[in-house]
Amino acid sequence: MSKRPPNSASVAECCPARALPTGRMRRTAALAPAMVVMLMAACSGSQDAAPRVPASVAVEPHVDRGPCEGRFVPHALDHETRGPGASQSMFDGMGAGLAVGDLNSDGRDDLVLANLSGETSLLWNDGGLKFRRESLVEGRFRHAVIVDGDGDGLSDVILTTGVGRPLAMINTGTGATASERFTRAELEGLDAYTYAIAWGDLGGDGDLDAVTGAYNAELTAERRLNLGDKGGVGLFEREGNAFTHTQLAVESQALAARIGDIDGDGAVDIFVGNDLATPDLIWLAGPEGAWIPASPFTQTAFSTMGVDSGDIDNDGDIDLFATDMKPMDDKPETVAAYTNVQADIDASPTDDIQRPENVLLLSDGDGYASEAPSFGIEATGWSWSGLFGDLDNDGFQDLYVVNGMVADNLFDHLPDASLTEPNQVFRNVDGSRFEFAAGWGLDDTTGGRGLAMADLDSDGDLDIVVNNLNAASRLHENRLCAGSSLTVALEWAGTLNPSAIGARVTATGTDGSVFVRTVETSRGYLSGATPTMHFGLGAAAGPVDLEVVWPDGGVSQVSGIPPDHHASVRRLEGAESP
Repeated sequence: MSKRPPNSASVAECCPARALPTGRMRRTAALAPAMVVMLMAACSGSQDAAPRVPASVAVEPHVDRGPCEGRFVPHALDHETRGPGASQSMFDGMGAGLAVGDLNSDGRDDLVLANLSGETSLLWNDGGLKFRRESLVEGRFRHAVIVDGDGDGLSDVILTTGVGRPLAMINTGTGATASERFTRAELEGLDAYTYAIAWGDLGGDGDLDAVTGAYNAELTAERRLNLGDKGGVGLFEREGNAFTHTQLAVESQALAARIGDIDGDGAVDIFVGNDLATPDLIWLAGPEGAWIPASPFTQTAFSTMGVDSGDIDNDGDIDLFATDMKPMDDKPETVAAYTNVQADIDASPTDDIQRPENVLLLSDGDGYASEAPSFGIEATGWSWSGLFGDLDNDGFQDLYVVNGMVADNLFDHLPDASLTEPNQVFRNVDGSRFEFAAGWGLDDTTGGRGLAMADLDSDGDLDIVVNNLNAASRLHENRLCAGSSLTVALEWAGTLNPSAIGARVTATGTDGSVFVRTVETSRGYLSGATPTMHFGLGAAAGPVDLEVVWPDGGVSQVSGIPPDHHASVRRLEGAESP
């Protein structure tokens, strides 16, 4: 695949715009809905003063697909995550994640695969699904995220250990090898015990902050004794070149963290998913920088493993999905495999809304309804990552879940102390239900943990990468060859948030079809997502209009994007509204 140059196509500019003030205070929860209405009207002729910003777009066609096989084709990757010894503790059985993002600015997403022992792998994407492996760093790592951690405009790699502070592999922008390009460092002030991490602009001031969650159960008694305020859930706000810390919760068993709007007021909120029957934790953005604990859901998982979001019914509202551990069926052999685990679940105290099953929280804009059973996705086994993505480009986001567990103390009654289960893929049927897609070839039993989706060969469909445990990681090449699509990347040059983490993009087709995506750093379980958004267009095969709500609330509109193209939308500054 060729590099996507910034001038690869004609440039379209949105309506003249008023430059936004810098250092804007966070919007209050009470005011946010009215502000969102004004922003959405800004480029449609409203007379109200509103933060409109100009943008340019450069487009490049997707490469041709093929060969077409109507299924996904697996490829082994040069990486295998393993624990430190022959025995498998529960903590080793939890595996590690991965991250997707462009680390050398060549227009292709690269891969970082974390490891529990030995080398974390960097797989450079050389195009055509050819990957060149280098060792990035050695050690025991969990969560991987590709994000500009130091604010210099280059994408870095952030790795968590679970038993200490996060590690940053700082991208210097030069060097032919990983050892030359990346420098091992610690980000000043980002010093909490961290298992799961998410990044976003939590202060509304244009830079990237972080939320960290500790998995307290893994920490030794000595570490727990010396945690101080560095355990539980931490909020780290960037102040200049350092981070300042606020402890949001003392206790957590965090396997997932998400920064994104929950209550629909336009401000980003915080969601931390907890394991071991510990209730999930939610904070809503309040006035004057306050974070308000909330319980907006009628149901949560018993032990939340991974969390993802997406508009699965195309109503413009973002829905949420959390994985848990529920047997796929009630066959005697399945029930027997879960005997030890079920006893622990039955004995654990929970709050009233926790259930030991996957949770689908469907938003109608005013609240959430728990709909996993009615959509047929409440029981997918011992599930780790579950991600939404339009795998067949029909305009509706499908669901892929990876499964399995190995632990000497939990499954000593099974061969190799391993609970072996197939991964599960579900096709979204018109936003009303999911059906198992048996023919797509995604029923691996190789023990998936970390999971990511991205268009790795630039042909317009989503490929899948899984970081397995005790088996080679896999890339599942999408050869469904179905439907038209659009991929979109945002550029906010000259800021501390160059990929516009936290932005919301709405694509509208000529037939009125509406598709919404958000830019988030962490999705599923321990995995970092590409900032490039993918839109399956379904029947909307004509030109597409885009509306971008940037992280600071500014709105840009670009129109007439042809399908089956990649669009790079670049925010421009300096133009004034008439």
